[in-house]
Amino acid sequence: MERYGIGVDLGGTKILAGIVELGTGKIVSSAKKKTVPAPKDGKDRDHEKENDLVRRIGDTIDEALAGSGLPGNTRFNGIGVGAAGQVDRAENVLVFAPNLGVKPNYALGALLRDRFKLPVALGNDVEAATLGELKYGAGVGCPDFVCVFIGTGIGSGIVQNGQLRKGATGTAGEIGHIVINAEGRLCGCGGRGHLEAYSSRTAITRTLLGELKRGRKSILTELLAEEGTIPDPNAASSIAIRSKIIARAIEADDELVKHVVREAAEFLGLGLASVINFYNPERLILGGGLMEAVDYLFEITTREAKFEALRLPASTIEITRTGLGDFSGLTGAALFTG
Repeated sequence: MERYGIGVDLGGTKILAGIVELGTGKIVSSAKKKTVPAPKDGKDRDHEKENDLVRRIGDTIDEALAGSGLPGNTRFNGIGVGAAGQVDRAENVLVFAPNLGVKPNYALGALLRDRFKLPVALGNDVEAATLGELKYGAGVGCPDFVCVFIGTGIGSGIVQNGQLRKGATGTAGEIGHIVINAEGRLCGCGGRGHLEAYSSRTAITRTLLGELKRGRKSILTELLAEEGTIPDPNAASSIAIRSKIIARAIEADDELVKHVVREAAEFLGLGLASVINFYNPERLILGGGLMEAVDYLFEITTREAKFEALRLPASTIEITRTGLGDFSGLTGAALFTG
């Protein structure tokens, strides 16, 4: 008999929810919404973000359920959520999630359980994506690998002997917070010089918009204006520039975008070289929308990682993209439900 789980990939930019057939990993249906919509008056209000987050997650799940075509009496194992932040799995609480706009110790699991009357299992988003890749993606058949996902932040999942390695406090894999430049850029976590502050999608966006404000010429001005994202670059706020826009700019040989992406890729390669040297995995699996869409980023990152790593581990490491693409996190989160 087929078993179904509801999976939610909760990132700093988007919520992706879907219905997954647990035996095969098949995604029956999915739906997507922005995580935190921009306030109409331009002012951030933390309490509104918190109240809105669980509602938006619930609405995304409802949309996925409506599109599944499954009978109304279908039984689900539960709801699995992979969230961008540190989680308490036993209590289903978001302990610290700075990219989600909620206060510490946010009781997400209880709130979703109250709405859907289903069991809820909460985990880290990269943990979920790594599980998805292990069971149905680029990690199948590989007992020792590391998944690294580049999005609003940067996180990684570690698989050792075919099992997820969670660490003593359940926070193993926080590669985004390794220090690559002492006293460097301020990271969203409050620390300085972390990889996430140089190579995340947020860092790339912030650098590009800053250069546009300085008057640098770029096709980005035209591409962003076309879709109404930033009609006036001088008034640009901190947003996520879509992967397709960055890919189009690189295809157009835009000097500014290529420079910024190359710099981010080189820093990311340094971070990955440290992982190769320290853990010596068989495979590195790279994911995230920007990594999937922009060959230029993947190629430079791979080259830099192998060049900077020690010769022996660098000679055997396989670096590849995810097998499930955008659905790694959704699929893995559904697997939390059993």
